[in-house]
Amino acid sequence: MLIEKIAKLSDALEKHYLEVRHDLHAHPELSYKEFRTSQKVQDELRRMGIPFVLSPVKPGVIATIDSGKPGKLLLLRADMDALPIQETTDLPYASQCDGVMHACGHDVHTTNLLAVCDILNRTKDQWKGRVRAVFQPAEENGGGGREMIKAGLMEEKPDACMGMHVGVWTPGVFSIGEGYVSAYSDAEYITVHGKAVHSSKPEKGVDAVLIAASIVVALNTICSRNISPMAQSTLNVGTIHGGTAVNVVTDKVEIGAMLRNADPDSRENMFQKIEQISRGIAEGMGGSVDLRRHYGYSSVYNDPGVTHFAIETIRKNQEALYQGIGDVPEENILTGNQMQLGAEDFGFYSHEAPSCFIKVGTGGPSLNHTPTFQVEEKYIKLMTRTMTLLAEEFLQ
Repeated sequence: MLIEKIAKLSDALEKHYLEVRHDLHAHPELSYKEFRTSQKVQDELRRMGIPFVLSPVKPGVIATIDSGKPGKLLLLRADMDALPIQETTDLPYASQCDGVMHACGHDVHTTNLLAVCDILNRTKDQWKGRVRAVFQPAEENGGGGREMIKAGLMEEKPDACMGMHVGVWTPGVFSIGEGYVSAYSDAEYITVHGKAVHSSKPEKGVDAVLIAASIVVALNTICSRNISPMAQSTLNVGTIHGGTAVNVVTDKVEIGAMLRNADPDSRENMFQKIEQISRGIAEGMGGSVDLRRHYGYSSVYNDPGVTHFAIETIRKNQEALYQGIGDVPEENILTGNQMQLGAEDFGFYSHEAPSCFIKVGTGGPSLNHTPTFQVEEKYIKLMTRTMTLLAEEFLQ
């Protein structure tokens, strides 16, 4: 069987790729600075004999594995960047870079895709078409996926895109939601303008602080009164700055708000309501506002067809996928609505081609983006087996 060959190869390659992972973990790099990581990826691809090109969006790498037979094009993506966090684990391969840590598992994602490429390259006689392996910079900060797409990554549209992400929930459990599985993550910046006067003559001025306070209170009614409770949206006013002295009626206040929405309709509705409320309150109180939208990450949309294919493929092969790793969890695939309001720039891929983004429980003592984040490494092999199997089955 196909999965048995994949499993044997993953066993044989495990030691090497754990060493690769340890090296990457010990040398984390922030968004758009992943040059050492990129060089490691290039060195591994050369060792495998897999051709690659450097992305115009540095330091991204795009590799192509061609079976030599006509067929589909499948894109597989891994992110490479780390976070500005001081690692406090006692791992022998803990970060050697002060204030930088792989606290979200991107070292695992990069290692996994390298291992997948290795197996796919060794088994080209088993499948048709091509695999495009994308090693992407700046998922955490900068939207590297969006920038690579702008630079031409999707000029030839793939038939499907797939990606994986580690998490600290039950080890060995896959989360494969259908439809939207992450949020649009955007910001709105509101500058309130009033008229400054001495506080002894407030009637002569327009109080930007009072206007801003009224706007903040009103903005917090948008989700409860203007967005459907079923839409899964949040609005958070996270910053407010203004004023120079306690005895001056302030003429300028700046407000920053974060918007998270599951779908594009609620996203646009929220932007419009923010503008209407802010302008209405400011003008009614004698002031004015300037508004600036910042469009962040797109939501990840799991295509129903590709998602159903992934779920059924895992179910049919689950005994072999977990062999030598551990027992198959009682409920090993979480399906249906798995929407979470976090952001993930795989969303940009998912709006270009049918996609499936799979989350894999890898255990660990603490949440992603914390100084003590770790994974149980044996589940990296589960990721490798699963992504390789999905690729080969899809391309067959």
